[in-house]
Amino acid sequence: MDLAYAPIRKMEPPIVERLRLAFPAKDFTIERVPQTLTIKEFERLVKEAPFIGLAWTGMKPDPASGRILKGVMLWRLILVFKASNGLETRFKGDRRGIGLDAMADVAVALLQAAEIPGVGVATVTGANSVIADGWTDDNVVIAQINFNVAFQISPAAFQLLTLDDLQRIGVSWAFAEDPETDAATDETELPEE
Repeated sequence: MDLAYAPIRKMEPPIVERLRLAFPAKDFTIERVPQTLTIKEFERLVKEAPFIGLAWTGMKPDPASGRILKGVMLWRLILVFKASNGLETRFKGDRRGIGLDAMADVAVALLQAAEIPGVGVATVTGANSVIADGWTDDNVVIAQINFNVAFQISPAAFQLLTLDDLQRIGVSWAFAEDPETDAATDETELPEE
């Protein structure tokens, strides 16, 4: 199975590259995050502000896909900005930072109708201000931008054309050591006929 053709893996790098057009690495941290952050995760990324988290939130297939799967991958940007010198600065920025409003405006402009090379077209589906449950820091503001990227993938790209191809897939699962058996991994393969 050739994972180079897997839609999520193929989309992430060009999405980040697109964002880097306006959010340079020297000023902005961009990294993959889960769609729901724990307080501990959020505490870490606030230290990186201005921060852009890229979260994959799901896939919506076209019901009429047939043999070639097509649909949209659902993504979310989580934007975090921190400023300690006033409420207005958090949103509108100052000479030391652009503020959350500009981050959101620029991210939307970068993503709406953007061609993600080798994948498909991005469409912004929503944007809103959010809060982190359990987080209380008056200096931090957060927004999220939801977008999707159209894609299509054929099983041929994965080189899974016959039953034999499927049967050759081996799956390995790594588990914590079991003190009773001292087994660190469990190898599972599809049965051969």
